[in-house]
Amino acid sequence: MVKKCVYCSVGLDEERVVDVCDKCGIGVWGVKMFQAIQDNMNNAKKVGDLYQGSVTEGQGNTDFSGRII
Repeated sequence: MVKKCVYCSVGLDEERVVDVCDKCGIGVWGVKMFQAIQDNMNNAKKVGDLYQGSVTEGQGNTDFSGRII
């Protein structure tokens, strides 16, 4: 599945942590806020918190006992 910007549908890198292109992200939030969002999302990805509570396929959601739910 190709990742696309939620605003303009331009193709995005699959490894990108936000589903918004730079042009749209800056247009919506401004330079400083968009950079802060990207930085925080990248940091969350590094420490493994990005998919916490995710309901998407393949993320291995588990309950507190470690069983896949």
